Amino acid sequence: MKKNIKINEQENTVTIEVSVAKRNYAKEPIISFHTKDIALLLEKEGIKVETCVENDSIYNDGRNPKTNGKWTFALQKEKNKQIKKPEIVKEEKVLTTESKSATLSKKPKKRK
Repeated sequence: MKKNIKINEQENTVTIEVSVAKRNYAKEPIISFHTKDIALLLEKEGIKVETCVENDSIYNDGRNPKTNGKWTFALQKEKNKQIKKPEIVKEEKVLTTESKSATLSKKPKKRK
């Protein structure tokens, strides 16, 4: 499989051309590519796409196999919005001498 990926940032598109070798013998595997497969291939390459503008399908089996194909996808728009995290306000507990003495003066009850 040969692939050629071209990214056009002015038009915000990516074009990919894929070609597979013709199948000559029965022991050779049958290879086919559809739009869904190409979208997964681009995702694996790290290119995020939204919709398919121009689609195609290729296969290497049969009397007249179509071994070359061209797909065009719209690039995914990047979101520049930064998510603000809520601020956490920590309340400090101030112990006074009265509250300390009140808690220390209590004796635990003995159980029988």
